[in-house]
Amino acid sequence: MTPKINDDEVLRYLDTHTYDETMEHFDISRMSIARIRKRNKLRFTPNKIKLAIAGLGNSAAALIQGIEYYKARKNNKGLLHPILAGYHISDIELVAAFDISKQKVGKDIAQAIKYNEIPSYIDIVETGVVVEMGEISDGVIDQTRNIIDPADVAPVNISESLTKNAAEILLCLLPSGADEAVKFYANQALEAGCAFINATPTSIATDKNIARKFYNKGLPLIGDDLQDQFGGTIVHKLMLQQMVSQGLDVKESYALDVGGGAESLNTIHRSREVKREIKSKSVSSSLNITAPIVAGTSDYVPHLKNGRNSMLWIVGEGFLGSEIVIDIKIQSQDGPNGGAILADIIRATKIALHQGAAGAINEIACYGFKKPPKGTATPEKASELLADFILGRK
Repeated sequence: MTPKINDDEVLRYLDTHTYDETMEHFDISRMSIARIRKRNKLRFTPNKIKLAIAGLGNSAAALIQGIEYYKARKNNKGLLHPILAGYHISDIELVAAFDISKQKVGKDIAQAIKYNEIPSYIDIVETGVVVEMGEISDGVIDQTRNIIDPADVAPVNISESLTKNAAEILLCLLPSGADEAVKFYANQALEAGCAFINATPTSIATDKNIARKFYNKGLPLIGDDLQDQFGGTIVHKLMLQQMVSQGLDVKESYALDVGGGAESLNTIHRSREVKREIKSKSVSSSLNITAPIVAGTSDYVPHLKNGRNSMLWIVGEGFLGSEIVIDIKIQSQDGPNGGAILADIIRATKIALHQGAAGAINEIACYGFKKPPKGTATPEKASELLADFILGRK
């Protein structure tokens, strides 16, 4: 008879060893370890989702306002899922925040987010969470230095802060192109034993070496490059999908963005080509369309501030070769447009922690990101994959 394995003994061993080492030491499967983690997390995990954020810009400001705005639960307009796997958006609790701006560091997050271009939709009382100095690394370029105005103080120890504040998830909302800084925060999450969500286009979840490290530590990794709730990418996909389903032959298409704010400025100066490649592949590969498709950011317009204009152009061929042309312009606010997706992704990541899921979680990434580890899917398929994951169906 196989001796019964004590959960505490396995968990203690797992704290200082990889999954593979634990499997070999106890002669058990990865699924057995996941079940042990799951039943112990379900026993001890608090009701709140303990979140830390790196990069307190427009997207973070929108998310933080949204958590407070929807707390009364009287108005769920704008949310994709008011309740996801038992969690409401107000169950997200911000326990730590990191930024490098002189205007934000040392301030309560309720005050710090006011120094963004996004307007105040709701007054937030002081939270008691003070913004800590993060790692600058390559987070600042000459074109954004005056906007960000970095603080002249030493960065805190990120992993120690995450541990001290009992953070479960670290959400990375750094500027596009800050590759070294994003990788630094991913490593800090690993050290602190946190799940990591990468909203930037930097390859983290799609980097097999990094994904393997999270897998070995038994931690979820989600990314890369957040997709807006109703921006150019998702609308582009939906329009093309509808045309294909109606029997039209797509001949050519483009989707170009013009935006204000520091994120658009970063994209223009150091990640325009990367973003264009990611967006173009996200649109075309999910629908298996071979026609020429271009999607990306074309220019920076300062007076748009947090606004974004997306221009879509699609040419299709229908019955008898007749031409159909679609010309659409979408005007949106950049920060809020990512809020509903982030709310779902954070709650889904909490479920991944409950389940003991480890490494790059493609089912979550497909739902909310332009560059998931195993490639994009149609919007319907992505929602189905997320639902199956939450329900434990694989």
